[in-house]
This record gives sequence, structure tokens and C-alpha cells, in this order.
Amino acid sequence: MKRLLCIALATVLAIFSLALTGCDDNKNKTSETKSTEISSQSAENVGENEIQSYLDKFTKGKNDLYGAWRPKDFDFMTIIFRNDNLAELVSGENEGYFSKYTLKDKSITLQLMPNVIDGTYKYSFSQDKNTLTLSKGDSEIVLIKQKNFTIVPKAPKKPTIDTEILGWWENEDGAFYCFQENGVMYENSISMECCYTYSAEDGKIKAVYNNGTKDKEDFTYSVKDGNLILNGTKFTKKGTKV
Repeated sequence: MKRLLCIALATVLAIFSLALTGCDDNKNKTSETKSTEISSQSAENVGENEIQSYLDKFTKGKNDLYGAWRPKDFDFMTIIFRNDNLAELVSGENEGYFSKYTLKDKSITLQLMPNVIDGTYKYSFSQDKNTLTLSKGDSEIVLIKQKNFTIVPKAPKKPTIDTEILGWWENEDGAFYCFQENGVMYENSISMECCYTYSAEDGKIKAVYNNGTKDKEDFTYSVKDGNLILNGTKFTKKGTKV
């Protein structure tokens, strides 16, 4: 994983800071994150909707908070509140960064953006549950529900795919990838996730994603003794986890 925080995210930080009032100066904190279990119908035969089915698990539940929200008047950023107590800041369309959140007495504590979306907020919903307001002191963040948001890109036409790499793969640190047969791949490196369109042949993967602007990332790979060697790191084929 070459990138940590993209230029687009830094731009969001600067612009969004100007849009909010009364933001506190907080000490630097490290957000807790945790890995998530791989859940797939079949590690050997990954269908076209398996990545989306995996992601959909994390926005299901009775809490009105779960799902994707977009700050009012800011189209380049989306916040996803998941049912595993992870909040995700999505920059652009396909890349998101995780931060743990906690709920208590109509308050939410999280650190998605230091000194911007950072601390403990009172939260409330509009009557139709489509608007979420976070309040802290003189600061107020208004979020609009995004009912059809997904980080999964549209599959490319006639991608070149090496069938040997199809499926879910995990390394010893808990990071994992999924390669679908329709030319869509998924990456989860515990602190972030990203979806790409890709082509794979002759030991090279060419991947494209949108993090505010369209970007490319190249990978090298080989399959040895049933393991995937991706950019020099060994990944093991994974089946369904309960």
C-alpha cells in the first residue's frame, strides 16, 4: 500500500475547516480501528456482486445512523456509519478511511478529521430520518442521507482477468483483497478500504480508482503453492468466515 492520505483528503480538510465554526483545538489523538471479517459465499468462485454484498452487511440494522451521509453542500466527501462501530470517511468515490466511534445518550464520539470532525457531538435526526445534525458548542455539521451510495465502481467492459487470482485473499496482518471476475477488486488494509476496476495478466495488475480525481495503481503478482504473492507480500485464499 503506497499511499496513506491522498492530496484530495488534505484539500477536504482545509476547505471543510473553513466551513465549520467554533471548532476546538484538540491534542493529537490516534483513532482506534479494527479489522473486519471476510464474508464470502465462495472463495473459489466470486460472483459479480460479492464485494457489494460484503459491504452491505455493515450498513444493516435498526439504528437510523447506519448508512452513508454527505455533508450539506460538499459533494466530494461522504461519511459512512457502520454497524461495527466504525465510521468511514470516503474521499471521492472509491476510497475510505476508518475511525472508531461510540454512542452514548444521544451523543457520538469520533475522530474522522482532526480538529474538524473530532470529539463528542450531540446528534439528532429530522422527522423523515434523512438529515443528521451533529452539534458541539457553536459548531454544527448537517449531513444528508445518501440512499444509493456505494464505493464499488461500475464494472469495465471486457476486462482482461487472470482466473488464478479470483477470490478473497488475506495476509498474516489481517489485510485482504477480493478479485471479482467482472474486473472489480476490493482492498482492505484495516485502516482503509478501496475499490478499483482492474485488469490482470502476465504478473501485472493495472487498477483504477477515484479518490476525488481518477488515479491509477499498479501491482505485481504471482501465484505459488496456492498463495498469492502481491507486491511481495503473501496472501492466503480464504473461505467463508462466520
